[in-house]
Amino acid sequence: MVLNHFKLWLIIKPASTCNALHLIGEIFFKSRMLQLYNMNPIAIIVILVLFSIVMVFFSQKKVDYFPIALVVGAVIIIYLSMLDVSEQDILGFISFKTLIFIFAMQIVVYYATKDHVLDYITIKLIHVTKGNNRLMFYVICLFTAFIVAFIEDLTLSLIMIPLIYRACRILDIPAGTYMMGMTITINIGAILTPVSSLKNLIIGEEFGWGFGEYFANMGLLFLITLVATLVLLDVFVLKKEEKPTNYNKQLLLSMIDPKMVIQDKKYFSTTIVVLILTFGLLLVGIEPALVAVLAAGILLLVHYKDGDYSDLNENISWKIIIVFAILFILSNSLSYFGFSGLISSGLVELSNNNIYLAVLITLCVSTLLSAFLAGTPVTIILLPIVSSIVVTGGFFPNPIIIAFVSGVNMAGNFLPQGSACDLLTLTLAKKYGVKNLDYRRLLKTGSLFATLHFLIILIYTMLYTLILL
Repeated sequence: MVLNHFKLWLIIKPASTCNALHLIGEIFFKSRMLQLYNMNPIAIIVILVLFSIVMVFFSQKKVDYFPIALVVGAVIIIYLSMLDVSEQDILGFISFKTLIFIFAMQIVVYYATKDHVLDYITIKLIHVTKGNNRLMFYVICLFTAFIVAFIEDLTLSLIMIPLIYRACRILDIPAGTYMMGMTITINIGAILTPVSSLKNLIIGEEFGWGFGEYFANMGLLFLITLVATLVLLDVFVLKKEEKPTNYNKQLLLSMIDPKMVIQDKKYFSTTIVVLILTFGLLLVGIEPALVAVLAAGILLLVHYKDGDYSDLNENISWKIIIVFAILFILSNSLSYFGFSGLISSGLVELSNNNIYLAVLITLCVSTLLSAFLAGTPVTIILLPIVSSIVVTGGFFPNPIIIAFVSGVNMAGNFLPQGSACDLLTLTLAKKYGVKNLDYRRLLKTGSLFATLHFLIILIYTMLYTLILL
């Protein structure tokens, strides 16, 4: 775990390319490093193989990853027990606060969806645009970018995409650009708060970052990236597309009424109040897991007359909770046997205690891995390494954390398979027969904007470091 206080280096000396190459040889081939960190090379190799197996199956859709993860979980627990790792240490590897938050928030989101709160807000916003397609594009993207800071991205996509498709169909305009704008901005919005993604929650727990720290450090980056993305999409994509006729605009207003989704006013109103209170408590810095449990408990009590919780049980992803517990054990056991210390020490030596290089390395590694693999497992495996980089190098932590958060979240736009939200958007676009959104277009446009986002993050973190140091 990261120390509560960090040493701030006042003098930063850059390393030359030749020195860097020389250091690589020293770092990775001198046996003194093994002795220094009391490493168990065999254990590390076994754990890395097991982790790789889970990552490969978790990042694809053809084969169910859950049975594989269960087998890996059983193997790693037995193996650790054989190495005399105590049961208490194994349980200590698991971030139970994170798992409790995931469980409770699934209940909150279930009732927010069941009572059509998000449907109402989305339809209301589309209705406010009065059929102006450019205004509708900005409203959709801004709404998703901000609301995803509190609501899980897949749930939001499942609600938004059918409504976007229906509105565009009434306006007689292609829906692809609006869906694409939504999925790109969702990945941008994921950096804003500690609960906007599981990646942020895990990082926030490790470094002690709550809402205040996320807003203070990520807020400006979020706004710059969001505005640049929307303006460029508008100028180079949306302006070239056909506009709806006045007849279709009036048709939209007559056919889409926000009130039509409200089925029970009591449940609807109560759920809105609970959601507002939940967001309020999170904003003032109350422990996210505690707030989520409290909100879930209230919603369960309010809906107790429904009686049958079978539908709720089906909507809770127990698989994700169990798999994440296994990933925590794998990741922290690597740290336990010295792997994280070795890698982080090597990277610190490579950067020659230069915080700018440390930030660049963190951003590049997290972005590269998250572009090809699911972001949350990547976060779990990199977290001990990034933590050790901060501690070992004695760096001011904020720029490195910013690079880490940004890399694992916004890299999903490089490749559709790197983001579950992108894949869901493509699946629904195909289902609805959306002609101007397919894998090729999302790959081309998404990768261009991901490159832009990478450059913005790089410039932002470098300037941030320069100003504060």
